[in-house]
Amino acid sequence: MMTPAQQLGATLELPVWLARCAAAGVPAISGEVCPQGLRVQRLLKGNLAGLAEVSAWTEAVVGLQPGRGMWRWSVCAPIAIKAAMAHPGLPVRVPWPMEAVEDERFQAILADCTAAGLDLVTTVVRPWVQAAMVGGFPVEFRVFVTQAGTTSTSSYYTQRALGVEWVPQAKAAARLAAALRPYVPAGVAYSADFLVREDGSVLFIEGGPMPALGADPCCLAAAHPFGDGAIVLAVDGADWQGL
Repeated sequence: MMTPAQQLGATLELPVWLARCAAAGVPAISGEVCPQGLRVQRLLKGNLAGLAEVSAWTEAVVGLQPGRGMWRWSVCAPIAIKAAMAHPGLPVRVPWPMEAVEDERFQAILADCTAAGLDLVTTVVRPWVQAAMVGGFPVEFRVFVTQAGTTSTSSYYTQRALGVEWVPQAKAAARLAAALRPYVPAGVAYSADFLVREDGSVLFIEGGPMPALGADPCCLAAAHPFGDGAIVLAVDGADWQGL
C-alpha cells in the first residue's frame, strides 16, 4: 500500500501528467520542460544555485511563444498565474523564476515537494490558451477520480456559477479525467483540471491530489460525496445544481 507521501508524489509533477496525457490520448495544453532541475532542499535553505540559469532559459523560451506564452513551476503555478487566469483583463506581470522566490506560493511549492519526497523542481513553459469566459472568469472544471475510477466534477471557480449549458463540457472533462486512470499508479486517487476553449473544446491543464492531500474541492466542498458521478455547476450557499 502506498503511503500518503507516495500518493501525493504521484500527483504533483506537471511533466509526469503531460506524459500520462500523451499515453492516454487526452488533449492537453502543451509544455516545454526546462532540462535543468533545482534541488528543493537547497532552495529551502536559501541556496539559489542554478536558479539564474533556469530563469534565463524560461525567459528565452517564453519569448519564442507566439502570442502570450507563460511559465509555471513543474509542481505548481505561482500565485500570479492564478490571478491572471481569474482576471485575464488585468495587467498582471508574472515574474521570472529568479524573482519568483519571493512569491508567497513558492514556499508552499517547496513544502509540497518535501512532503512528497520530490528532490527536484524546475519550470515548464506553456502557450497561453484563451478560455471561454463567463462572468469575468474562465470556464474550467476540476474532476476528482477515485481509486476505482469513478468521478465527480466541479466548476473550478466558486466566485461565479455556471449554467446547465456547460454540462456537455463538464461531462467531457470527466471522461478525459477517467481516461487517465490506467496511467496513474493503482491506489492513487487524483484530481484533474480542464479548460474549455472558446470553441467549446476541452483541454487538460494539470493534475493534483484529492482534497484529503491538499486539493481545493472547489464547488463540491462538503455538499456532495466524491466519486458518485456528480457535476456541480452552481453554488450559492445551499443552492447548488448536481446533475
